[in-house]
Amino acid sequence: MNKKWIVVIITFLILVFTLFLNSYENSLYHQRYHEHLEKGIKYPDYDYSNIDYDTYKSYEITEDGFTSHLPIISINTHGQEILGGTDKRVKDYIEVTMSFYDEEGTNSLKEPSYKKNALIRYRGNSSRFFDKKGLRIELIDNNGNQEDYPLLGLSSDSDFVLHGPYLDKSLIRNYMGYNITGEVMDYSPNVRFCEVFINGEYEGLYLLVETIKVSNDRVNVTKVEKNSNVSSYLIENDKKWPEESEDKYLNNFTYYTRRMKTSARFRLEYPTTEKLNSSNKEYINTDLNEFEKMLYSYDYDDDEYGYYKYIDVNSFVNYAVFNEFFLNYDAGNYSTYIYKDRNGKFKLAFWDMNNIFNNNFRDQLAEQDFNMVNRMWFEMLMKDEYFTDLMISRYRELRKTILSEEYLYKYIDDTINYLGPTIERNYVRWGYSFSEENDLLVDRSILSYEESIDELKKAIHERGTWLDKNIDSLKQYSHESKVKEMNP
Repeated sequence: MNKKWIVVIITFLILVFTLFLNSYENSLYHQRYHEHLEKGIKYPDYDYSNIDYDTYKSYEITEDGFTSHLPIISINTHGQEILGGTDKRVKDYIEVTMSFYDEEGTNSLKEPSYKKNALIRYRGNSSRFFDKKGLRIELIDNNGNQEDYPLLGLSSDSDFVLHGPYLDKSLIRNYMGYNITGEVMDYSPNVRFCEVFINGEYEGLYLLVETIKVSNDRVNVTKVEKNSNVSSYLIENDKKWPEESEDKYLNNFTYYTRRMKTSARFRLEYPTTEKLNSSNKEYINTDLNEFEKMLYSYDYDDDEYGYYKYIDVNSFVNYAVFNEFFLNYDAGNYSTYIYKDRNGKFKLAFWDMNNIFNNNFRDQLAEQDFNMVNRMWFEMLMKDEYFTDLMISRYRELRKTILSEEYLYKYIDDTINYLGPTIERNYVRWGYSFSEENDLLVDRSILSYEESIDELKKAIHERGTWLDKNIDSLKQYSHESKVKEMNP
C-alpha cells in the first residue's frame, strides 16, 4: 500500500479514537444546575468569622421589612400543629397554604410569586428529633388531589422535602453532595436554597429537595403496565420500625440471611400502593432474590452468570467512590435507594448527605480506612479485582476534577459567598446550637461557623490525602489470598 495512504488511514484512526475518548469523557459528566454558579456570587469574600453563639437572638427577624436574595417560603398552618416531630410512626399530614417569593433580584414578603395548597408533616429518622426539623411536602389542588408544580425551578412534581440543616453547621453538605454526585450519576436530587417562615416566625435557611421517586424528570424507568407482572421498581434500604406494616417491605435474601444492617429493610417505593398487587410484588421479590443469591454465591464474578449481568457497574463504582471519599456514614446501610428498569439493570441514587465528611452525630468513620467494603452488596462486589480496579481508576479520574481539593474548597467558598448574610440570619435563629451543651456531635464541638468550615475542609483534606496514598490498597479485598474461598 502507498505510504501516503497508510499515513492517511493512521491519522483517520487516531482522529476517530480521539473523538471516541472525548465523547466517553463527556458521557461521564452531566449538565447540572448549581444555584450559586447560575445566579452568581452575591457577597464576595463574605466575612463569617464572628458567627457563633452570640449571634443567637442578637437582633429580631420579623416578616416586616424582611428581604433576601434567596427565594422565601412562608407557610401558614392555619393554627394547626405540624405532626410527627418526635414519633416516626405518625404519618398524618396537615393542610397548609404555602406562599413562594421567587423573583430575580431581591425578594420581600409583599406579593407572592405564587401560592400553593399543600399537605405537610415532619420527616426524617434521627433528624426529626433535632430542634430544626425537616418537612415533607405534598402539593394538592383545591379538591385535595395531588398537583404537580416546579417549585423554585425544580422538576414539576407534587412531592418535595424541605431540609433544615441543623446538625451540619456549615449548612452546605447536602447542597454540595447532591450537586457534585449529580455531575456523574444518572439521577441525584436537584436542590434550591431558600429562607423559611412558619406562621410568621423566621425558621432560617432551608434546602428544597426533590424526593426520589419514579417520574420522567427524576428516576426515569418504564412505568408499570396493566395486566403485566414484569415491573420496574424502586426500593429504599432504610430502618423499619416494628410497628410499620409489612405490606411494602420485601422478604429478600440479604434480609432473611441477616446480611443487612440490623433493623434495615427494603421498602418498595415503586410501584406505588395504587399500582402494587400481589403479582408484581412477587415478581420483584423473585427478581431481587435471584440477583442476591447469585451475588453471595461462588458464581458472583462469573463471566456469564455473575453480577455484570444484573447491575450497572458504572453506577455502583461511582456510588462506592463518592461514599468512600465523602465518609458517608449511612451509605449502603440506610437511606440507600436502588432502582431497576424492567428492561435494565440495578442503579443507585444518593439520598441524605447531611452526614458526609464525618458529620454523623453518633460515631465517626475511620478516616484512614475503607468503609464501603463492609456494606451490603459491596462486600461481594469488592471481592472482584475488576470492580476494585474500576474504583481505583475512577477515583483517580474524579480526584483531578470534581473531587480535587482545589475544586471542593472553591465550591465551599463560592457557596458561602452566595449565601452571604443568610448564614448570619440562620444563626440569629439557631445560634444556640454552637454552645457545648447543645452540640450534638460526639467527641467534638463546633462552636462557631468558622470552625464548621475549617472542620469541613480539614475532613476533605485528610480523607483525600489518605486515599491518594492508599487507594491502590483496595486490591487487598479482591486479592486471591483474601477471597480464595470465593474463587476456588
